[in-house]
Amino acid sequence: MMRANVERIYDGYERKAVEALMRENAHRAKRPKAGDLFKRPVDELEAKNKTENLKEKADQATAWLSQFEQFSDIREEEANG
Repeated sequence: MMRANVERIYDGYERKAVEALMRENAHRAKRPKAGDLFKRPVDELEAKNKTENLKEKADQATAWLSQFEQFSDIREEEANG
C-alpha cells in the first residue's frame, strides 16, 4: 500500500517534468503547434495499414519510373534483391 502511494507520487513528478519540457519547448519555438509538442500514439492496425499503403504507392511510382530508360536499373535492382 505504501509502495503504491510512492509510485503515484513519482508518476505525478514525471507528468510535471514532461509538462515543463513541453512548455519550454513551446516557449522557444517560433510558432509551435500542439502536434509539435505531443503526438498521440496511433492504433497499431492503423499504422500498419498506413505503412502498407505507402509501400504500395512507392512500388507504383517505381514501376512508373522504370518505363523510362534512365530509371530502368531501379526496377532491375529490386528484382535482383
